[in-house]
Amino acid sequence: MSFLQVLMGDIANVQAGIKQQQQIASQLLDTIKGYIPKVQAVWVGQDATEFGNDVMRKLVPAMIELIAAIGGMNLNLSKGMEIVNQADAQVKSLASSLGDLFGGI
Repeated sequence: MSFLQVLMGDIANVQAGIKQQQQIASQLLDTIKGYIPKVQAVWVGQDATEFGNDVMRKLVPAMIELIAAIGGMNLNLSKGMEIVNQADAQVKSLASSLGDLFGGI
């Protein structure tokens, strides 16, 4: 077992935490979107419409970018672990080949 294999459980915990944060951000976005009609219902006039438009034009895209960035962390962590696992397999193969070579001496 490689040193990095020991960390797999910790990495899985980190990924679960990241996924949870992504879900929290998504729920927050849904909550924000839900408040727009509520605010506009009690705040009558052009400013209320502009407020809703500003939220949809500025805040919603920023939140979507945040959610995507959080998701990207897990994607990149998974890719990194794949690279580590591939490298570990290659090292084991090379070590086995060297063992065979030295065993034949």
